[in-house]
Amino acid sequence: MKTVTIEELLTWAFVHELPKGGGVDGLDNANSAWRMLEASSWGKITSFAELGAIVDQGRGDTENYWIEQGEPHDDAVAVGRAVAGLSRCDIAVPAGWNALADWPDTEGMAEAAVRKAVERYMVRTPQRRAAGIVSLVVGTAILGREPDFGAEPSKVRMIERGGRPAWFVTRRMKHEDGQTYDLEVDGYNGRTQRPVKGAYRKYEFSIDPTGDILGRLDYQIWVAALRRLEAEIATQLVGHRLVFSDRSMTPWLEADRPGVAIVERAADRPAKKTAVAC
Repeated sequence: MKTVTIEELLTWAFVHELPKGGGVDGLDNANSAWRMLEASSWGKITSFAELGAIVDQGRGDTENYWIEQGEPHDDAVAVGRAVAGLSRCDIAVPAGWNALADWPDTEGMAEAAVRKAVERYMVRTPQRRAAGIVSLVVGTAILGREPDFGAEPSKVRMIERGGRPAWFVTRRMKHEDGQTYDLEVDGYNGRTQRPVKGAYRKYEFSIDPTGDILGRLDYQIWVAALRRLEAEIATQLVGHRLVFSDRSMTPWLEADRPGVAIVERAADRPAKKTAVAC
């Protein structure tokens, strides 16, 4: 048996085995081993042998003819089935998750940016988040590299307008629906050339860290997915032996800290049986 890491196993499966059946299109072809597994993530591929030598004439040309590639290795099928199963999962972000914990103190600005980025991510539908997990695992396997988790600390600067410090003030407004709202408006009086009473200044990052925060979120999703795949397929392999990874969830910190988790979507969890009195 060949000893491999989960990353090496994924790359082997998605680069060499699961494209089989897809001709020159490889994974992208609907009849590749991967696409058939993706379409029905249970059971062994039973129709591959029938389709392996069929000519694809859907494009109206002869460039993408099917060649006899053989069946994918059983271990690759196990890997593909497990990866396809990630489409039934979702992401759980722990309370207080701070992707920028290695940054110097920004008086709460970094934490606020992280909360905003997480809110932006969670606006996506569960199905879209699940598809993102699968795409992340497959994409990194094909490229043979990990997601970028770099996040250089951004400088803090005062918000300006026209090259001068901007002022803000909060006003309580009553809407026509009867509700009262607090609105932040311009706090500078152009007539007196002075800030109004209660006005304050605000600060911002010189470079928006949202992309870096989401990059670190992707990295932790990837690591969580690798750990889940390791646990699921370790005992299913017939030609490979897995060496379990000790990859850190937080390589930007000195110590490994807990991060995001991959969980079964509530809608896909088996319903609990309850006794009913007759």
